[in-house]
Amino acid sequence: METYKIGVCCTFGAGSSMMLKMNLDSVFGKMGIKAEVVVYDISGIAGMKNELDAIYTSSALVSQVEEEMQGSSTVVVPVINYFDLSELEKLTKEYLIKG
Repeated sequence: METYKIGVCCTFGAGSSMMLKMNLDSVFGKMGIKAEVVVYDISGIAGMKNELDAIYTSSALVSQVEEEMQGSSTVVVPVINYFDLSELEKLTKEYLIKG
């Protein structure tokens, strides 16, 4: 089974991204997806180009993260509600596993 490398990105890499990480860990577990989820702030994400399979970030930061990942194979996943597990599952199917 493949292990995905997932980044979670917010402005400072503190509270909100930690909550998103915990919720993604739960969703991935429920879906049977093996993933290593790491939290980054917006300034640290640039160094991860081509190192991550996907980056989950807020809709407000999507364009900035996409710009940093331009030319890489990293998928940027826009999240509206960090606490909606069904939304996170749907986004994972749509962006990460294409199912």
